[in-house]
Amino acid sequence: MFDNYIIEIDDKAAGILVKSGRAFAFHALERTFAALEGMMFPDAIAAERAARKVRRRLAPAFALSAAE
Repeated sequence: MFDNYIIEIDDKAAGILVKSGRAFAFHALERTFAALEGMMFPDAIAAERAARKVRRRLAPAFALSAAE
C-alpha cells in the first residue's frame, strides 16, 4: 500500500491524501473541495467518494457559472 494518493475528479486534482496512522488525511488542492480539508478517511476509495459527493452537490453552481 502507498502512503500518499492524489484524488482526481473529472480529470482534475481535487486533493492529496496523506497517511496518518491507519487513516488518510485529505488536503484540498481546489477551493471546491475545501470542505474536506483535514478530514480523515479509512482509504482512498472513501475519500474519492466524498470528493465526488461534494462535486455533485456543487454541479448546478458550476453549470450556472459556465453559462455566464
